[in-house]
Amino acid sequence: MKEKLFILLFFCVGTTLVFSQARVILPDSTQITTNPDSVDLLPRQLPQRDRALEHDHDHDHKVPFDTVNLVLPAATVWNLHPRSGDRIIVPMDTLKHNFQQTMIPDGYSVAGGYLAPIGSPFISKIFFERDEVGHFWFYDMYKPYNKTPAQQLFYNTRVPYAKLDYQSAGGNQAREQRLKALLTANFNKHINVGLESDLIDAKGIYKSQGNKHNSWSIFGNYLTDKLEAHIFALTSTIRHFENGGVTDETFIRDPESKGRNFTTVDIPVKFTNTWNKMKTNHVFLSGKYNLGFHDQKRDSLQGGKFVPVASVIFTSHYTGQDRRFLSHDTIRTGNDGKKVPGIDQFYPKMFYNKAVDDSLTFSSFKNTLALSLREGFKPWVKFGLTGYIEHEVRNFSMIDSLNGTIDRKKHRESSIFIGGILNKQQGEHLRFNLQANLGVVGVDIGEFNLEGEVETGFNIAGKRTTLTGHAYVKNIKPNYLQKHYHSKYFWWNHDFGNTRRVFVGGKLYIPFTNTTLSAGVENLQNYIYFDKDRNIAQHASNVQVLMARIDQKLRLGIFNWDNQVVYQTSSNQDVIPVPMVSVYSNMYLKALIVNELTLQFGVDAHYHTGYFSPGYEPALLQFYNQDEKKIGNYPIATVYANMQLKQTRFFVMLYNAASAVWKPREYFSLPSYPVNPMMLKLGLSVDLHN
Repeated sequence: MKEKLFILLFFCVGTTLVFSQARVILPDSTQITTNPDSVDLLPRQLPQRDRALEHDHDHDHKVPFDTVNLVLPAATVWNLHPRSGDRIIVPMDTLKHNFQQTMIPDGYSVAGGYLAPIGSPFISKIFFERDEVGHFWFYDMYKPYNKTPAQQLFYNTRVPYAKLDYQSAGGNQAREQRLKALLTANFNKHINVGLESDLIDAKGIYKSQGNKHNSWSIFGNYLTDKLEAHIFALTSTIRHFENGGVTDETFIRDPESKGRNFTTVDIPVKFTNTWNKMKTNHVFLSGKYNLGFHDQKRDSLQGGKFVPVASVIFTSHYTGQDRRFLSHDTIRTGNDGKKVPGIDQFYPKMFYNKAVDDSLTFSSFKNTLALSLREGFKPWVKFGLTGYIEHEVRNFSMIDSLNGTIDRKKHRESSIFIGGILNKQQGEHLRFNLQANLGVVGVDIGEFNLEGEVETGFNIAGKRTTLTGHAYVKNIKPNYLQKHYHSKYFWWNHDFGNTRRVFVGGKLYIPFTNTTLSAGVENLQNYIYFDKDRNIAQHASNVQVLMARIDQKLRLGIFNWDNQVVYQTSSNQDVIPVPMVSVYSNMYLKALIVNELTLQFGVDAHYHTGYFSPGYEPALLQFYNQDEKKIGNYPIATVYANMQLKQTRFFVMLYNAASAVWKPREYFSLPSYPVNPMMLKLGLSVDLHN
C-alpha cells in the first residue's frame, strides 16, 4: 500500500505541474441541464445552509441544483442520467465538518450493518434507504464501495484538478487502509479526461476477515453546443475472506471471564480458509445531439446564443460480472489428533461432494434511444418531455448437475422497456417530475414503474421553506437469480409472482429552526426475502412499513449539536425486520483558528433499539432474517477531531470509544459479527489544483 500511495502521489503531483499553466474557459452554465434521474427527482438550488441538512456522509445521494446565475468555481461537476443523458450538477466535495464520518462504514447510514473491516458487505437498517435488488445481487452487498455510470462524477475544469484521500487504522498485523485518487484535466474548452482509483487493503482485526478492493476507472466528456458525449470505463476486483462470524461471543461481551490475555485474532471463528471473489467491468457511452437555434437577443456579439429545443440521445452500457465462492476448510486433524470438521458442518444440505467452488457469471448489454423536448426554450414552454425505448440482453452462467457430474447451466434473456419523463424544473413556486416505464417485450413484459415528485416553496422573512412530496407504484418481476440459483449448499428453482410496491411520502424543510421533517409509508405484496433458514422465500400477503424522521441542528456560538432520529415500524417483523428507533447524534465545538485552520472537536454516536437484525450468509453473499439474537441498545461512539488547513483536510478518531466504559460490551453490528474494538483511525484528504 505504501508503494501504491507513493506512485499515485507522484503521478498526481507530476501531472498537475505539467498542466499547471493550462487555462480553460468553461461552457456557459445555462447549457447544463438539470433534469433529474430516478434517484434525485427534483433538482433544486440549495443555499449552503440547506445543503448542510442533507446527509453529508451519503456518497450516493448527490443534491443537484439549478445553474441559472450560478457563479462557477474552478471546476464544474455533474452526474449523468443513464437514460436521457442529462447533466445534473452536484456540489464539489469540500465538506469542512463531519469529514470523519465519510471515511467509516457507519457513516453511510444512521443505522447500518457490516462485518467489521472497511470494504465488507453492508446493509442499511433504514428500510427506505435500500435499493431494489439488482440482477446480479452479490454486487448490491458492496454498495458503499461500488460505482455505476449513474454515480460517476464528470468534470469540467479551468485548471487540472487532483484529489487524494487516505485513511488508516490499526497496527501492522491488522491494518486497514484505503486510498482514493482522482486526476482530471481539460485539454481545451470542449474535452475533459480523468483517471480515478479506489484501493482498499484491510487485513481484518478478527481472524480470516481481511479484504482487498482494487478499482480503476477512466472517464471523459466532449461538450459543444450541439454535441455532448460522455464515456466511463471501470474494472474492479474484490477478494473478501469469510470467517462466518465468531463462535464464542463471550470474548466480546465479557473478555475478563476468559481469565487470560488474548488478542482479537485468538477469538474462534467458523471458517479460516474461505473467501468470496468478485470482478466487475463497466463500459458506458452516452451521446446527445441538440437541435435548436441561435438567439440574437441573448448574445449579439457571438452570432446569437444557441438555444437547445430538442435532443436525440443514445446510451450504451455493458456490464460484465462474476462471483466465486471458494473454501479449503475441509476435515482436518487437530493438535490433539482428533478430526476437526470443516465448513460442511454448518450447512444441512449439500448438492455436490467436492470442495466448495461455486461460480456464477453475468453480463448485460443495454442500449437506450431517447428523444427530448427541452423546457424553457420559449416562454410558453413550461415543461420538458422525454420519451425513450430501452433494450437489454442479459446472460447468466452457473453450475448445474447432470448425471452426477458438475456442468454449467447457461441462460439468456432480453427485455424491451418504453418510458417517458415529464418535468418542470424552472420557477420558484412549483416543480414536478413524473416518470413511467413499462416492459413491453421479453422476460420483463408487464413490469412497470410510475413515479412522481412535486416540490413547492415559499419565502418567510427572506428564508425559503420547501415542501416535497414523493410517490410511486411499482410492479416488479422477480429476476433470474431470485427464481434460479445453484450452488453446493443452496439450490432452488421457484416460480415467484410479481412484487407490488406502493409508496407515499414527503419532506418539509423549516429554515428558522434548521429542521427537516420527513415521513413515508409503503405497502408491499409478494415481497421476496431470505428467511431464517437462509432460503429465498416470498410473502404473498401485504406488509406495511412506516418511517418518520427528523433532522435537527442546534447551534450556540461554537457549540453545535446535530441529531438524526428515525422511527420505523413494520407490520410483519418476520418478513421485514426494522429497529423501532435509530439515532445519530453528534455534539461538537467548531471554530476558526488563526484565520487559516478550521477545527471541529466532538463526540458522536450511532444507536438503535434492539431487534432481530439480519444475519449474514457468506455462501450466498446475502443478508437473511433471523430470530435467535437481538442486536442493538448499544452505542457505537467516536471521539474525534477534524481539521482543515487551506486545501487539506485531516482527522484523528478514537473509534468505538464507548466500549471502554459501557459494559457488557455489545458492539455487534450483525449477529456473530462485532465491529472493530476501540482503535485509533486517521484520515487525510488533499486537493491539488493551481
